[in-house]
Formats: sequence, structure tokens, C-alpha cells
Amino acid sequence: MTPDSDTSRQPGRAKPMRLATLLVSFACLTVAITALLQLTLVDHFAIKHATEEARLRLEQLSWQMRDSLDRTVEQTARDVSLLSSLPAIRRIDNPDVSRRIIDNLQGHYPDYAWIGIARPDGKIVAATRGLLEDRDATLRPWFHAGQREVIAEDYHPAVMLGKLLPPAADPWRFVDVAGPIRADDGKLLGVLAIHLSWDWARSLARSLLTPALRGYGAEIVVVRADGMVLLGPDDILEKRISTDSLRLAMQGRTGAVLERWPDGRSYMTGYSLSGRSCARASLRWAVLVRQTEGAAMASAHAFERRAFWFSLGLAALLAVSVALLARRIVRPLNVLSHAIEDIAHEPAKATPAAIPQVGSFHEAQVLSAALRELMRSERTHREALEHMNAQLEETVAARTAELQELLMRDVLTGLPNRRALMQALPEVMAHAARLGRPCAVMFLDMDGFKAVNDTRGHEEGDELLRQFGARILHSIRETDLVVRLAGDEFVVILDMVNDREEAEDKAHFLLAQLGRPFLLGGASVQVGASIGLALHWPRQAQDPTRLLARADQAMYQAKRKGKNRVAVSADELETALP
Repeated sequence: MTPDSDTSRQPGRAKPMRLATLLVSFACLTVAITALLQLTLVDHFAIKHATEEARLRLEQLSWQMRDSLDRTVEQTARDVSLLSSLPAIRRIDNPDVSRRIIDNLQGHYPDYAWIGIARPDGKIVAATRGLLEDRDATLRPWFHAGQREVIAEDYHPAVMLGKLLPPAADPWRFVDVAGPIRADDGKLLGVLAIHLSWDWARSLARSLLTPALRGYGAEIVVVRADGMVLLGPDDILEKRISTDSLRLAMQGRTGAVLERWPDGRSYMTGYSLSGRSCARASLRWAVLVRQTEGAAMASAHAFERRAFWFSLGLAALLAVSVALLARRIVRPLNVLSHAIEDIAHEPAKATPAAIPQVGSFHEAQVLSAALRELMRSERTHREALEHMNAQLEETVAARTAELQELLMRDVLTGLPNRRALMQALPEVMAHAARLGRPCAVMFLDMDGFKAVNDTRGHEEGDELLRQFGARILHSIRETDLVVRLAGDEFVVILDMVNDREEAEDKAHFLLAQLGRPFLLGGASVQVGASIGLALHWPRQAQDPTRLLARADQAMYQAKRKGKNRVAVSADELETALP
């Protein structure tokens, strides 16, 4: 075959791909796969972290709303019990005195829309502002249930009071709390009832949702056991719903779940259940805090976008770098290729001098070095990705640990909170059982805190709570634990005491320490404490809830005896020898 005939066939042949193009294409594919893996990994951890953060945030809001609802209903029940025990209230035949007392109470607590006293025959003899006096209350559920004990009647619209109360922005709705008025011999003298305005719950929801949360679409929904929405958005208010979160909450569970609501949208919903099952004067409502899935995951989606653009820029930079490297690698081969083409077109120049001094061994060395450089570059990139992955895992783990620590700490005082208490108390009781020694629980309630908080303001009231908790902490042993439950209530766990006398000595010592003045804003303030003490003996069943309840009851016994004192639980098991 002649050179001319060979040259004439070349235009018909498919031109082979250049080595530089193959190298650049392979490098770009490697960069694309690496970037895709990086995006997948980052997306996985970002979504997981954002989901857990949203669940914890909504679940905490649900707990806060639940606890606020429970505290208000319990406080109202305590007010009913306190009023019913007053001698002036027992004098049913003197309604003027009773009216002044309940009017004064309503002045201090505007959420008490109506307070009334009914005789056993149902006639209302005294009421705030005289509303409904001389009316018959025998058809009201609170009248009959309240003759036996202090009770709370569920959410209902205004029946008799609707036309008498002033107009309001929202319809009048009430929660009734009632209890019996009895003589010293137990004879029923009447029934005292408080109509708690539902505006209280609306105000709680507004105060818990910060402007930032409302801006991201967070909503608080309170639902009755029959599915009726008592508090929430207007489109579902006083309508029945059925969601997974409602079902789980009514089973007594707490948590957060991603679910679809009746409006067809997906929401991340935190849930919990209010009310104590053993208390008649409590109400069981499902407290749901929801946020649209898009708003809940907004931070994760923003991070995904940033990671995408970062990966895209990195891929482009690497692609340009590899293209320049490929040109450098194939340059000796291009020189050789051009020399061969020149020889092919001008056979006369086919001399040894026309071939560059590029031997096959030299070309193999160049190719081998290039491959080693490519592999080294790929390994460097993979190590950088693994380092980024390790840093991301450490950041997620550190953030998770921080959130867990926040869950176990009271924000105001820095002391352990109720969750930490319920985790530590069973461990202390088990430890006491193993060593055969008792442990004790002190339930403390600050005496005089409300007066300080009202007269000196909430900031100094918060400072008093911090100093009060710090003084308790410095007055107990390192092996003991102090917990802030809520408001001005604290709990101290005494680990491994010898006997009841030692526990009482420690309680009286703590009472004396708390009786010393506190320095607030340059002024000295003195408060006290009512302390309830309960012991757990090694042979007793380990029931942390029962032990706390006994200490709580003893604290209220100290309150009734005049405050600023120590009261020991009257449980016969506690007074028995171990």
C-alpha cells in the first residue's frame, strides 16, 4: 500500500478521541461522583439534625403549655379550697361579707370571670358584682359535682353569663372549678364556684410563641378528649379533628411526629397530655404544637443550598485544574504525534533527526508519573472529604450533647430540672436499697416570693430565685441533689441518711440558712421556706412518684401550720424502723 492510498482513506475514518479529552472527561466524572457523594452525606446529616432540633423545640413548647395549663387549673382549685375554708364564706346568711371577699379576689385575678356561692338548694346568694344572684344553679353540672369535692368542669360556652358580661373580642368560654363549703361537723353549707375565663389559655399561647416562632408558622392547639379543638387557628376552632399526635397524646405519651392535618398540609407536631389522672380537679387535654414541614426544616434546606453551590464551585475548580494538568501530561505525546504527522505528509523528511529525543521508555515514565499524580490528587480529595465528614459528625454530636444538657437544666437557675429529678431519684432509691440505708426527699416552697416579685419586679424576683437555689446548693452535701421544679418550688434529694432524725436535722439546718436575708438591688430581703420531708426505707417499694407526692403533701402541711417550718410526712411506712 502506497502512502498516497493510505492518506486518501483517512478522511473516511472516524477520528479517534484525543488522550487529553479522555483524561479530562474521566477527571470530570470522578469530581461529579465525589461531589454527589458529598452532597448526599451532608444532606443526610443536615436533615437528621434539623429534624431532631425541630422535634425537641416543638415538644418543649408543648410541655411548657401543658405545665402552664395545669398550674392555672391547680391554682384555681387551691383558691376554691382556701375560700371554702374561710369563716366569712361559711356564713351563708351574710352574703355582703362573702361578696366583698370574692370581689377582692377577682380584682387580683381578672381571669376569674365569675365567682359565686350557692346554697344547698341551688340558689346563688353571693356573686362577684352581684351577677346571677338569686338565680337557680341546680341545672349546672358544677353545682352537683362540687357538693362532693373540689372538681374542674371542662371547657364550655357561656350559658347564663353570656348576656351579663361585657362584650369581648373572642366569645366567652369558661372552665368551671367548684367545691363544697362545709361546717366543722361536715354539714354541707353550700357550693363555691369559679368560672375561669378561657382568655387565660389564649394569653398563655400568645406568650409562649415568640414573634420568630409565629413568623415561621408555629401554632398551639389544645384539643379535648372527644377531638374538639378548644384553642387553635380559626379554621379548626371548636371543630373535631383526628390526628396521630392527638391519639398519642391521649394515650399519655409525649413526643413529636410528622403528620398530615385535615387541611392537607404536612406538619411537624409536638404533643403532650395535660392533667393528672389521679386528680379530680384537673382536665385532660391534648396540647399540640405544630409547624409546617417546610418551616420546621427551613434551616436544613438552606444548608443544602449552600452545600450544593459549594460543591458545584469546587467541582468547577477541580475540572479546570485537571484540564491544565492533562495538557501538560500529553504535551510530549503531542510533540511526538506532530513529528510523525510531518513525516507522513513529507516522507522526504523521514530522518532520525526529525524524531524528537523522546524514547518509549521516557514516554512510559511520563505516563506513569501522570497516573501517580492523578491518584495522589484523588486520594487528597477523598481525605479532605473524610475530614469534613468527621468534623460534621463531631459538630452534630456536640450540638446533640448541648441540647441534652439544656433538657436537664433549669434555664433561670442553672439547677437540674424536673426531667433530671425523675432520672436521678430512682437511681438514689436503688442505691439506698443496695446499701440498706434510707434516703430522703425535701419539697421546698419559698414563703413570701410573690410579695417580692410583685413589689420589686420580675427581674429581682428572678434574681431571688437564683440566690435561693444557690443557697440551697451550698447548704447540702456534694452527694445530695437540688432541683428546681417550677416557680418557687425546689426539691432536695438526701442520699444515704442514717435515720429520720438526721434527715430532720438537715432540713432544719437548711431552713435556718434560707431564713438569712438576701441582697437584691442593694437592699436586704428576707423570705422563708415551707419544707416537706419524706423518707424512703430500703425495704419499701421503689416508687419515686409516691415519694415526691408524700414530700409535697408534707410541704402543704407545713404551709397550713403557719409556713417557714419543716413538716414530716405522716405516712406510717416512713415512721417505721427500717
